[in-house]
Amino acid sequence: MKNIFISILLLFFISPFVFTQDRNRYLLDIYEYDKELNELVERVVAALGGRENNLGIKSFQTTGEITYQTGEKADFDLFYMKKDWFRIDQKTEEEYILFGRHGRKGWIKRIGKEEGEKIQNLKGRKLNEEEQFNLYENNLFDYEDKRLDIYYEGEIKVGEVEAYIIRLSGLRYGEEMYYISKETYRPFMKQVYFLDGKYQSVINYTIDEYTEVDGVWLPRKIGMKKGTQTKMIEFFNYDLAATFEKDFFTN
Repeated sequence: MKNIFISILLLFFISPFVFTQDRNRYLLDIYEYDKELNELVERVVAALGGRENNLGIKSFQTTGEITYQTGEKADFDLFYMKKDWFRIDQKTEEEYILFGRHGRKGWIKRIGKEEGEKIQNLKGRKLNEEEQFNLYENNLFDYEDKRLDIYYEGEIKVGEVEAYIIRLSGLRYGEEMYYISKETYRPFMKQVYFLDGKYQSVINYTIDEYTEVDGVWLPRKIGMKKGTQTKMIEFFNYDLAATFEKDFFTN
């Protein structure tokens, strides 16, 4: 009986000790996880020119060419201003296509040679999807300010490229996945997941080439895919000193 009592007494003292060990190990794992994730993000930010330089870009203008899956090409002018002010004007042989966003509202205007002018107003999910299919953004620079949740999703090999995967959640439209090259520490792929109740869709990006402008590294060639729609966007130049009035983005 005495031996049983001693065994129970030892178990009483050992159990909290084992629990404390497990808890400390768990906290250490969290600490190491956060530390490694933060170091990875800092390397990505540094490889793109630094947080201060990138967040210092309040607006910009760029020109380029879009190649659609049909082989048709369109010249474009793209205008951007923080936050949620965006416009892209495209010109093909048959029509002008203009898309703009101003805050929570947006619009698409089509001017055809035969059909004339048509305007469609956008908001909510449709507006977010249309913007993301025309604009690549990197939210790793200020995810903390935007109160986004960040996760390390592991490693993967895409073709010959070895990559880390970082996920951001808490965006108004859903989540983002960044595929980071182990060689350059720059994203070479990105996926945007739109999650709205039962509705789900994804836009895939491939960043094929970067260019350095005023100390920051910006995409030069981007492939985009949404459902069966694909296009390649090539940027010819960036003007990071361009400024606009908000009326410029409204219809």
